[in-house]
Amino acid sequence: MAKLLQALWDRAQGKSHVRRICDKVFNDCADNNRLDLNKLHVATLMVYNSINKQLLSPHKEPPPMSNVAAKIQAYRSKEINDLKSEQFYELIIEWMRNDLRLIFVNRAVLAFLAAPALAVMTKNAARRVPRVGSVVEKVPTPLLFSVYSVGLVLLQDARVG
Repeated sequence: MAKLLQALWDRAQGKSHVRRICDKVFNDCADNNRLDLNKLHVATLMVYNSINKQLLSPHKEPPPMSNVAAKIQAYRSKEINDLKSEQFYELIIEWMRNDLRLIFVNRAVLAFLAAPALAVMTKNAARRVPRVGSVVEKVPTPLLFSVYSVGLVLLQDARVG
């Protein structure tokens, strides 16, 4: 159950998109499943470019070259010359932590604004359906509001196909 809740939380924050983008960029830039530190800045720019295209929210600035250079220096001081996919993902998540919070807040605000209207419209439409109308009258509107809010936060990024 905890893994399911963590997966839903990651999805609501947009981490699943970031994971998919990081994996794609890593596969494009890596040699033998290892990303050379010399390519780290280019790979980071590619990740941020894809994220800005795919995730709806304010534009996210990539880390400045000085931060990337400092991270490269830290890796080299530990005698690490290339990164694995998981290390690359964790590094991007570290740089994006504040941006992911903004993505979640934007999704939540949109869901909380749209959910009441959807709940009322659903209830009104269902009242006109025979055999369903009496059941719908018994369902409280705040319950529909809650269901729509959670559904909208989790499914805003759902893609068909």
